[in-house]
Amino acid sequence: MTILFYISLFLYTFTVSVISNVVDYDLWARIVVGKTFFQTGKLLNFDFQSFGPTRQWFDHEWGSSLVFYQILEHFGDFGLIVFKAIVLFIVFFILTKIILMRRKHLGVKDSNSITESPFNILFFILMIQAVLEVAFATVRCNLFTFLFFAIWLYALEKSRLEGNFRLLWIIPATMLIWANMHGGCFVGLGFIFLYALGEFLNKKKFLPYVITLLFSLLAMFVNPYGVKYVYFLFHAITLKRTNITEWQPLFDKIYVLKFFKYKFWAVAVAIISGWYLFKKYKCTYAKTHLEKIKELYNSLDKTKALILIVTFLLSIKTLRLIPFFAFSAAVFLYDDIYKVFNKKLSNTANNIKEIVLFVFILFSFIYTIRTIPLGTSVKGYPFVETEFLRINNLKGNVFANLHYGSYLAYKLYPDNFIFMDGRYEETYNPALLNRMNNIFVGPNWEEEFNKQHIDYIILEHAYGTLYYRLKQSGKWKHAVTSNNFVLLIRDDIKIKDPKIPVNSFDYYNKTKWETNIDWKGALNE
Repeated sequence: MTILFYISLFLYTFTVSVISNVVDYDLWARIVVGKTFFQTGKLLNFDFQSFGPTRQWFDHEWGSSLVFYQILEHFGDFGLIVFKAIVLFIVFFILTKIILMRRKHLGVKDSNSITESPFNILFFILMIQAVLEVAFATVRCNLFTFLFFAIWLYALEKSRLEGNFRLLWIIPATMLIWANMHGGCFVGLGFIFLYALGEFLNKKKFLPYVITLLFSLLAMFVNPYGVKYVYFLFHAITLKRTNITEWQPLFDKIYVLKFFKYKFWAVAVAIISGWYLFKKYKCTYAKTHLEKIKELYNSLDKTKALILIVTFLLSIKTLRLIPFFAFSAAVFLYDDIYKVFNKKLSNTANNIKEIVLFVFILFSFIYTIRTIPLGTSVKGYPFVETEFLRINNLKGNVFANLHYGSYLAYKLYPDNFIFMDGRYEETYNPALLNRMNNIFVGPNWEEEFNKQHIDYIILEHAYGTLYYRLKQSGKWKHAVTSNNFVLLIRDDIKIKDPKIPVNSFDYYNKTKWETNIDWKGALNE
């Protein structure tokens, strides 16, 4: 039954990965960085595709760019989706190994029957659904953060449970890679700190974690950019990011009707955990409340408590950190929560349940791969407007929401330049984002707009007010409209016999990675 569990887990992970296939807004820029490196041997440190004011920047995801580019080059769209599924499955696999390790060292007994799986797939389905919108959304650099987070958690937990700290060497060793893949490496540093503090409160050895933390910090300095790179990473974690939705609080007003699955899951975990603590409190032998609280505190695993409390609060503070509470809760609370309910079923009934769920997952997997293309999708992108500019050989500067900047630059360079893309922290002057927001919704939009040399504007229908303002000015004319976007062209730009873009999503999806950015060709000329 254990093998059946892991097969079910992989099929479910793969199915969800195929369904969540829209290309990440910044992946286009990642591919450009990878293409540039493998064709020139150099890493970019400036944005050559923007007409807005840029600056020297330090790409904290350059390693991910190289990996994604190579996968795309050799395995295409299918490779990117499979890579995401495999990485996430490995993460979940490592989490199960940590659970088994904790069960062994903490004396939690396994099932009475060796035929029963030590895990229930339903628990992991619910956990995956809870983090679906954040962890599975698309192919992103944070995949590497999830992977290294799981590896570090295994090393940290194994070291403290066994009292053998030799395995901790793997943490600074892997930081050499993690710090060059994604800025989420700070999550790992935070976990080492929590382990050091937790073991100090547990009155156990904590110095090995302090030493590991110091060596991990030193490992961050091994990068292509030097000390400035580390300074940038520390600076980046202090940014408020009020304009980036994924960094907003879970209970922000714009998310009142969103993330229900995680909210329900997290609240349920918190309530059940609170119930266990209350039950443990009631079972203490102390007479006064103060003595009961003190006895309860002394009986707690401070490291476990710190990790769960901190990650829970951080998941409320910002959506981006939701997966780390989910993964931590899966490791530290699996036996406390789901195993209790699982014991109410006989081994036979539990095995039948697992088989039924496997059949359901298998049919879902088959249906998904037969109905959804095994690749990434440009659904939600302004591909019609982009194609209009391309086939009519319209050159100049394009203004659009930063979400689509990376896509536009990838598809239209060198004929067109963008204002900015989603890498606003590292690539652009911080004031540039405020200028963009002012143009879209600010009271002094016209003054700011006139400061920019803009030839073409791609607007989402949500910004209809700006569309009508520009149309009424008499300086802009409508070119083409799709389901979600509209393209406006400066009135003095003349198009003789404009070509009409193809009205086929399949065409745009199949040609999405075609680009005129080719440094190898330029070098050969």
